[in-house]
Amino acid sequence: MFSVPVLIGLAISAAAVVLFGLVAATRRRAAHGHDRGTPHPLPPERGRSSPLPQYDLSELSRRLGVSRAVLERFETGYRIAEIPKPRGGVRRLEIPNEETKKLQRTILRRLLTALDVHPFACGFEPGTSIVDAATPHEGRLVVVKMDIRRFFESTTAARILEYFQRIGWDAASAEVLQRLTTYNGHLPQGAPTSPKLSNLVNAPLDEALLRLARRHNGAYSRYADDITMSFDIRRGRVVRGLTQVVRRILKSYGYTMHGGAKLKILRQNQRQQVLGLVVNEKTALPRKTRRWLRAVRHHARVGRPVSLSKQQLDGWESFLKMVETQRDE
Repeated sequence: MFSVPVLIGLAISAAAVVLFGLVAATRRRAAHGHDRGTPHPLPPERGRSSPLPQYDLSELSRRLGVSRAVLERFETGYRIAEIPKPRGGVRRLEIPNEETKKLQRTILRRLLTALDVHPFACGFEPGTSIVDAATPHEGRLVVVKMDIRRFFESTTAARILEYFQRIGWDAASAEVLQRLTTYNGHLPQGAPTSPKLSNLVNAPLDEALLRLARRHNGAYSRYADDITMSFDIRRGRVVRGLTQVVRRILKSYGYTMHGGAKLKILRQNQRQQVLGLVVNEKTALPRKTRRWLRAVRHHARVGRPVSLSKQQLDGWESFLKMVETQRDE
């Protein structure tokens, strides 16, 4: 779904990529060795000794700062856009109109942001980056890269409804939240709430896959629809068998795993690359990219023509520093 150039472009354009390393390091230290997979319930309000057994529409209205009548009659609106993928085909986006987007951002800010996702769900979360998805797989005999087909489209509205009920909303409130955050029976790729909800609802899936990896002394991480596992297993038959177990686990949650070229089993004698970062020894940009960046830096220093603007070069330098900082903490 998300190509390596897109992921890198997002990373290097972030305003404070270096600061992310400090937050991410704390997150990683808390995560390793800790099988946390169930999201926290709604955070209790200040001054209350414990949360209410269930949250109703009045509570939803109060938390969102939107009247109950508006919530009950609000009609969402979307437009469809298709953008070409770097390697062919198109990506379908379902983009909410401004009123829908504004309400979804309120839901994200006031209801969802404070909720914990699984510690090895690295995409879309503040304080995490592709480095967090790559570092668990350093120095392994084999790295397995898998990809979920139509990730957002396959995350169903029924699962979103069940999630809201599970964390404490009553049936009416959960139905309203489902209606405001889903479209045509699934999470819309383009809504501001979809990335966070995809991580929240998939915490049990992440935990199941993490436990599978750990049963074989392996590692696991997920960045959006990209799943990576790594093992110190030499027998190819065992590794291939594990990919079939992953396929069955994904199916039990309504997902389909890509096969063919998108399923990669990488041995140490190959370049083991996770989300554009090489992990054969330690997480780093590919050697070719590092050499290119050194050449651009040198040309800029001596006044020769360069292929990047100063802003682009600064972005690449920040990205390189982020990788090295997070990797070494």
